[in-house]
Amino acid sequence: MIRGSLRPPGGTREGRDGRMGKRPSPDYPPRVLRFERQVVASLVTTPDPGRRAAVEAYVDGALRAMPEHLRAGVVAESLLLGTWDRARRRGGPGAVDLDPLERSRIDVVRQYVRLLRSLVLFAENELAPAS
Repeated sequence: MIRGSLRPPGGTREGRDGRMGKRPSPDYPPRVLRFERQVVASLVTTPDPGRRAAVEAYVDGALRAMPEHLRAGVVAESLLLGTWDRARRRGGPGAVDLDPLERSRIDVVRQYVRLLRSLVLFAENELAPAS
């Protein structure tokens, strides 16, 4: 075995202080992708800009915290659906139309919207101000 050629399971590496810690790999998306941000923005129901930003930050963190093998599937789907959406709208401006995605006959496409909707709903309810 060549020294240093294998990474420990789960993408963890030993830190400078000698502890093992989870660090994203260099090719891991640092933030959510543009299409993911557009979908989340269309799913957020609150008009308050501060709460919208908090919900979007929560969804960003939840997506970044996903294990890499799951996140890779979401990234691939985001890239494909984002390309499809831009081609359908001919690259013009506008909000993402979620109806075709929600009514798709392809299960993983419907589940993509459900994943993001569930994260948004959870964030909106968890981050609700105490009344």
